[in-house]
Amino acid sequence: MRDAIRSYLRKNDLLAPNEPLWVAVSGGLDSMVLLHVLRALGHPCSVAHVDHGLRGDASTGDREFVQAYCAAQGIPFQMQRVDVGSRSTETGVSKQMAARELRYAWFNQLTADGPHILALAHHADDAVETLFIGLMQGMGLHGWETIPARSGPFIRPLLGVSRNTIRDYAEEHGVPWREDASNADTAYLRNRIRHELLPLLERWRPGTHRNLERNVRLFRELDQLAQHSVNVALHGVVPDAQGFLRIPFERVLSGGVPLLVLHRLLRTHGFHPDQLESIHLAMLEGRTGALFFHGEHNVLIDRGELVIGKRSGPFPSWVIPAVDSIPIDAPLCLAPASGSEIDPAAGPRTAWLDLDLVDFPLVLRPWSAGDRMRPNGAGGSKLVSDILIDAKVPRDHKHRTYVLVQGERVLWLCGHRLAEGCRATPGSKRIVRCEWTAD
Repeated sequence: MRDAIRSYLRKNDLLAPNEPLWVAVSGGLDSMVLLHVLRALGHPCSVAHVDHGLRGDASTGDREFVQAYCAAQGIPFQMQRVDVGSRSTETGVSKQMAARELRYAWFNQLTADGPHILALAHHADDAVETLFIGLMQGMGLHGWETIPARSGPFIRPLLGVSRNTIRDYAEEHGVPWREDASNADTAYLRNRIRHELLPLLERWRPGTHRNLERNVRLFRELDQLAQHSVNVALHGVVPDAQGFLRIPFERVLSGGVPLLVLHRLLRTHGFHPDQLESIHLAMLEGRTGALFFHGEHNVLIDRGELVIGKRSGPFPSWVIPAVDSIPIDAPLCLAPASGSEIDPAAGPRTAWLDLDLVDFPLVLRPWSAGDRMRPNGAGGSKLVSDILIDAKVPRDHKHRTYVLVQGERVLWLCGHRLAEGCRATPGSKRIVRCEWTAD
């Protein structure tokens, strides 16, 4: 394994011979083996350990274990405690994301002071699992790359080896480690992929896991090729004097990666992937005047070019004559569904309507003062303005909140509450799934 990692380091230009670096060590199998291998290859290592404080005595035990190992081996050791709970509360992100943000913030400080490289213990199995997470949650612009060999000062020398190979190395060389019980908790999506999905695929077709590792390596190269195509398509694109981006259609359509180009242009403004597909279709059909928006930004289909800029003027409204006739630029997706597809955990951006309780045409429009609705389960009528206040919707978001209405009846405060008397149930005969794609 040492030879394979030495070759991987050189092939990907990650480390020069005998170059010093930081190694992020949690005390688990992967990071302990990473530290052992890098030292065996002649690299002076300093250990960085983060105490997230999420696992009580187990977190303390990890810190003491890594610190004792470093002291016995004469390895420089630094530790940082982080307050994950406070970060999660302040920012509204999950504890896992808050932990990651705090961890990387400290790692960036360490590498700024030197050594200027820090090694992380992601391996080939992590990359395969990340691929499946991306497939289920949305790939994003760099999704096929899964986990890169290098990102800024961070390198991942183990990406070419499997978890089983790492375990074999630890047993052969007597590398100690601590087991993290949370790695077996299938409440986490990654663990369900690791312990349930991948073994199932391997039973269906032996050798699948090896093929997936090989495909991930190919995907990294395809991702680089795609990024090059996007860079070529958008080379020299800059805002005009009024701050608008004007991109000729051929810039988007001629390079073979139109959705990736649109992703680069618009995802930082929050546009939903379904909106990107609608914009692409509007370009192909030459729908001059079609207008798409998210937050403060518009995308206008002009004569032969996309015009991207901040909003000016009122938010548009749309008439929806039938389920299969929704305007292409409306930030709403409608699709027939069955009762078994109704998912109460889908969140407020998704609603299921019983078509036997709703009459078309419907209108999708910005809410206005005086709008009232009967929220499902609320037991009475409420002003939309009061619902938004109760939901603590920020003032700068309220003006771009929409309602789906039948005549004067508000059926759905989009992304927030569904009205009584229109909600589909598993026993409903005709159901439509509604998804709000703007913010």
